[in-house]
Amino acid sequence: MTIFIRCDGGTKLGTGHIIRQLMIAKELKKKLPDSKIEFLMKNIPKGIEKVKKEGFPVKVFSQNVDLVSEGKLIFDYLKGKKPDLLIIDILDTSEEYIKLLKSLGAKIVSFDDHSEGKYFSDLRFNILELGEEPSASNLFEGPKYVTLDPIYGKYHNRKKEIRKEVNRILITFGGSDPGNLTNKVLKAFKKLDKKLEVDVVIGFAFSYENELKENVKKLKHKINIYRSISSEEMAELMFRNDIGIGAGGLTQYEFACVGLPGIIICEEVEHQNKLASWFQERGAFINLGRGQNLSEEVILKVLLDLLKDYSKRREMSLKGKSFCDGGGLERTINKILEVIR
Repeated sequence: MTIFIRCDGGTKLGTGHIIRQLMIAKELKKKLPDSKIEFLMKNIPKGIEKVKKEGFPVKVFSQNVDLVSEGKLIFDYLKGKKPDLLIIDILDTSEEYIKLLKSLGAKIVSFDDHSEGKYFSDLRFNILELGEEPSASNLFEGPKYVTLDPIYGKYHNRKKEIRKEVNRILITFGGSDPGNLTNKVLKAFKKLDKKLEVDVVIGFAFSYENELKENVKKLKHKINIYRSISSEEMAELMFRNDIGIGAGGLTQYEFACVGLPGIIICEEVEHQNKLASWFQERGAFINLGRGQNLSEEVILKVLLDLLKDYSKRREMSLKGKSFCDGGGLERTINKILEVIR
């Protein structure tokens, strides 16, 4: 079995697509031990470095290539390799792009494709823009298919204590935090009178560490900084904390699975705001929208209100857990295996 995975990630793009596909690649390797798995990525060093560190080979092509040229490059690279499966985890493909790659004889599986190419895939998953697609036999969407590390499912099954008195807050904006929202949130904490313990998690592509250290010096709170921690360590932090403040991507599903009440601040991409709004409408989180123009005063006010509202935090925890059980990775792998067997 020959499998290729097309995805990108790095400091500016974020790292969610890479993290998802690494989990899928590892699970496919367990199920299909004789398979050969290779990643196809644009020349974005942080993302490539992460994939290679996990033990997978990477075919690299230019960052600046357009979609049409990219399709031709991938076609030329794969045509002699007899691919059985091609997983595509980029946001916008075209009919021409997918049809060209399907002509190689491979099954095509797409993730969160927001353009017309998705309709020509053999199997597609959508967990970022919910409720916007007509149902289809090859479409699987929503929290049921979000690919979290299975450790989150174990924490989902534990009863999370929602304390009346908030003592600990988690701040995490993914692997890169391209909008530097971690530092924006920390600046809001300067005006917070209540002394708290604050866990700050930054990822492998975070590039604002010097500013972070300067901000921490100015705070009276106890600040714990973690970099590039394991899924088990992250799940444990979410379980221990009283409130989470995070980005509008896959982090929301992790909060929900564990039952962590959350305040969501989105990066400058529309799909994050859509997903955060979906969760807010259902009572799981508070969505503050895009972070670029969000004031520290608004962050502080919303946080203060949530600190005081035990009933709301308890309800948010229960609602979040009702949507996401942590079993999405297994369900996703099973659907992929059905397509290729």
